[in-house]
Amino acid sequence: MTKPDGFNNFATRLPELAVRALPLVQAVGSVTKTAHRLGVSQSAVSQSIAELEKRLGVKVLRRGAQPVQLTDEGDLIVQYALSVQAAEENALARINDLRQNKGGRVRIGSSGPSASTRLLPDVMKRFSRLYPGIALELREAQDQEIIAALRRGEVDVAVVPGLDGDEEFESIPIACDRLVGIIARDMELPSQMSAEDFQRQPFIMTKGGSEPLVRKWFSRSDTEPRVDHSIQQITSILAVVRSGLACSIIAELALPEHLEGVMALPLDPPAPRSLFLTRLPTTPTNSAVTRFWDFAENEIYQEE
Repeated sequence: MTKPDGFNNFATRLPELAVRALPLVQAVGSVTKTAHRLGVSQSAVSQSIAELEKRLGVKVLRRGAQPVQLTDEGDLIVQYALSVQAAEENALARINDLRQNKGGRVRIGSSGPSASTRLLPDVMKRFSRLYPGIALELREAQDQEIIAALRRGEVDVAVVPGLDGDEEFESIPIACDRLVGIIARDMELPSQMSAEDFQRQPFIMTKGGSEPLVRKWFSRSDTEPRVDHSIQQITSILAVVRSGLACSIIAELALPEHLEGVMALPLDPPAPRSLFLTRLPTTPTNSAVTRFWDFAENEIYQEE
């Protein structure tokens, strides 16, 4: 059995004029009045409806009836047309909200606690006060995972360390951080800690985003870190250090504001760590993301 022309691709091949006309035909009961309301000729409406019937292999009008009535198939086309119209009106309303910064969503990637606990909460709070209709969504993962999510378009912007000068990305510097040594408060150590100091006692290697920078810092002294423990969570690292069982090196901004039972000491040589708000300049974005980026560039960067 031969299938009608539009059988396999129903939604995309319906004649536009017929789809627009049928709801009006149903409402006013006249093809002529429908054509007048649409600003087209009566013959144009009739020809489009005839083309629709040919493509579908069904009748959509009960011809000869006055006022003109639709068949059951015609009623289905009207339901489809009204749903398309509602979807279009909804999309236009949402686009207007986005244009006026009344809606939208920004997916923000964070590479760890330095950003998630010390930087982004204040930034997000201030932004939300200005644009309460824009939703902010925070996603946290390690550096490389967040960068990969940024490339895949799973996040719109991301706070990551050390991407300044990478031509693939557009970046805004938002904070200067550094690595610090973490020891129990009752330990007797110099005011600055060298690689040799860490070799003399058990050491915790962070499994968070700072691990590559920690290893790089040791390599500057031609030393391999002594790894007695491998821990990812900052709270767990601090608990072990507080007990006096080991020391560690982590990013200073990742530390809680109030330290109990531990001390943070500068490293010798220093290990600076810059954090950047980053995006792919070639990635299509919406006005909510653009507004967040402009806010970061004009408000946060100016404070640095």
